[in-house]
Amino acid sequence: MGFPVLFTKASGRRPSLFAMARKAPDTRLADSGTLLATIHRLDGGLRVRLRLTRPSDAERVRAFLERLSPETRQRRFLSPMPRVPQAVVDHFTFYDPRARLVIAATAPGEGGEEIVGLGDVGFLSTGVAEIGLVVEEQHQSRGIGRLIGEAIASLALSRGAIRLKAEMLDSSPAVMKVLGSIGRTITAVEDGRTVAYAELPARTRWAA
Repeated sequence: MGFPVLFTKASGRRPSLFAMARKAPDTRLADSGTLLATIHRLDGGLRVRLRLTRPSDAERVRAFLERLSPETRQRRFLSPMPRVPQAVVDHFTFYDPRARLVIAATAPGEGGEEIVGLGDVGFLSTGVAEIGLVVEEQHQSRGIGRLIGEAIASLALSRGAIRLKAEMLDSSPAVMKVLGSIGRTITAVEDGRTVAYAELPARTRWAA
């Protein structure tokens, strides 16, 4: 059975008193089931499918992470990572879905399906969902990060979250752009690290 094709345009602690608020446009989130059951055609004709990762993805996850530059890995994991340890691969392939989910953006490659983006979300009891995402350099600025972010936001809403949280080495424009497309976003400094929070839209505003 094939997947429908969706044409997609690319494009805790309280925050400190120095937080900066950004007003986002009114956002309608697609249902996560729709996002995960669709092939998305992005700018340049790239066809991407979103799905949850599984243990059999270990080799694909490792290959994806090893294709990232050291700078990109440092931004994603908030510390230098010259080599990819097995524990990091396991983080993306073995998890308790009641506490955490991992979404892979995949595309056709020379050897079959390849991962071009990864996003994970952890569900906290405080109504906050902690997220992390990274997109392969050659596919950045094509809408993959925003697509993964929307799927994560939709899943977080279904688990009762009211906001997303992302930690950054600095105020990353790419991360802020993704969060800003989801809801009103503020940045703060917590324990010496830049943190961004994005308000999730009400469930009644979900797109059909």
